[in-house]
Amino acid sequence: MTAPVSAPVSTTVFAFDIVGGESFAGRVLESFDRIVAAAGGLGFLEHDPGKPNLTLTLAPEAAIAEALSRIAAALADFDGAVIPFRARALGHYGVVFRTDAAGQVSFAGSAIRATQSALRRAPGNGGLMATRDFVAQAAKLGELPFRFETMPNAAGAEGLSRVVAGGAAAVQDGIGFNLASNDPAFVVFAKRRLAMDIGPFAGALVDRALRSSAVATQLVKVLSREIEDPVARTNFEKEVFEFIKSQNTI
Repeated sequence: MTAPVSAPVSTTVFAFDIVGGESFAGRVLESFDRIVAAAGGLGFLEHDPGKPNLTLTLAPEAAIAEALSRIAAALADFDGAVIPFRARALGHYGVVFRTDAAGQVSFAGSAIRATQSALRRAPGNGGLMATRDFVAQAAKLGELPFRFETMPNAAGAEGLSRVVAGGAAAVQDGIGFNLASNDPAFVVFAKRRLAMDIGPFAGALVDRALRSSAVATQLVKVLSREIEDPVARTNFEKEVFEFIKSQNTI
């Protein structure tokens, strides 16, 4: 018996993959599995175990802000765990069809194929990206704790924007400072201070975390996860927050 198929509906689809090498094994795939776990519960997943790709289709009523927040955090955690590999994700808004068969819900349609194709063409350093259709839909939803930056006009980047944390609705860890994470003085200080705890990889970790943390206070939280010793982690946060306070002009 053929499963019933819904009328066409519009929703958001995310595609994920890994760049930075030709083969992936061991801790790289284990880290990618954490991205799969983070996407679980957000919608319908298509993922072949042991392979570095994933497609997530959200239910039409799903909360976009929650999905973006969970995805951005998962990408940042992956990048910090398996340097030099990087995880990418791309969001698109388009038409899908819902299929119900024996209690199993699945989705198919042009939006899924378009999302996967756009990710394959996208720049390797894109991070969390979005198509024009996604950006247009997000604009209709009102304030989100993210903003969209048009990507440079490079091969594969046409029509894409980078999704970065921050925006009118951003919550900045409750302390009211909004120093930009890419403030030159802050970046230099963060790299130097993090190196005191984790060594020469600090600069690379800061550079990678910048893509998902537009506000300095958010970046501190991401970077502090790299410090295993709890006392050292607390001291790192304390000193960097003090630097942010000294630089803040609000």
